[in-house]
Amino acid sequence: MSLQKGFRFDQEGAGYEMAFIHNAWYVACWAEELKSEPSSRTILNENIVLWRGQDGRVRATENVCPHRLLPLSKGRIVGDDLQCGYHGLTFDGNGGCILAPTQSDAPDCAIKHYRVHEHMGMVWIWMGDPTLADTNNIYDLPQYHQDGWGVAYGDALEVEANYLLLCDNLCDPTHVNYVHPSTLGNPDGINAPVTHRDTSWGVLTERLTSNSAPTGFVKTFGNYQNKVDMWQRYLMYLPSVSIIDFGATAVGTGSWKRGGEGRIQVYSCHFMTPITETRTIDRWLHVRNFRVKDYSVGDSISEQFRIAFGEDKEILEAVQCEEIRNNGRKKIGLDLDASAGLFRSKINRLLRAEMSARVR
Repeated sequence: MSLQKGFRFDQEGAGYEMAFIHNAWYVACWAEELKSEPSSRTILNENIVLWRGQDGRVRATENVCPHRLLPLSKGRIVGDDLQCGYHGLTFDGNGGCILAPTQSDAPDCAIKHYRVHEHMGMVWIWMGDPTLADTNNIYDLPQYHQDGWGVAYGDALEVEANYLLLCDNLCDPTHVNYVHPSTLGNPDGINAPVTHRDTSWGVLTERLTSNSAPTGFVKTFGNYQNKVDMWQRYLMYLPSVSIIDFGATAVGTGSWKRGGEGRIQVYSCHFMTPITETRTIDRWLHVRNFRVKDYSVGDSISEQFRIAFGEDKEILEAVQCEEIRNNGRKKIGLDLDASAGLFRSKINRLLRAEMSARVR
């Protein structure tokens, strides 16, 4: 698909950007974070408590005791259940109150509960209609599970910006030359063509740079001295999962579809959870096809990514501040906005569908 000339972000769905898609799976936390204590989280402006029961399963409910409104995260895990730290009311994973000290019958004071599922080292939570929750719809990267690929976990990067600003950034390979010049930028690729296409799961944006000087990352981890063929493929999944498939081969020997001389390939995976309208947590990990048993390589890649993602954070937080300050100001459009604009229009269609379903 060719780029859409003069796209404007505000041409469709004005006013929807501050709402959230609820019928979706989001990452609530790293699985290893849930041990012997309950853990509080805010997701889509909802306060949630998660805990791992004695049986090893994770549960999640709203983070409030309906007696005196103490957050249940201030309590303790008792077997598979959660006990309030004020007067001992105890709740199961379905939100039901099963015990109230000093009285024979527990009160009928059920609280909201959430579907959760562990996958790829993370706890995923369904924020919408529980009858629609299907764990088969949780994102999966096949290479994460396969031999010949190394996995390294990153961080939970807090960004004081709306999640759609992060999604814009992760639909856009053109920004790397200006925001990440020392690591991911490529001066030879400033004017390399960018294409995108609509998919059932979101938007795919691609930039292929042939016969080019290697980026700092490719030079460091691919040990290239001469020019290479490189690819950047940004797979932006609805509503907020981004997989960046990038790599390089010796010139003319391969591509992203097939092997090549000295081929290196990395999947940089971002799982973005909206916390509030102006705060997002980006949990990231990466999967690589080289030196997969050398954990120091994974650590070194993570350090380079921390530099790059810190640069993104600075840019996006500054943009968010100016969006608030310049509320209602129209933005100009550039050809490079097309894939991000398409993603936003798909988000807005999902939001409209959810809102219509609630009205019925």
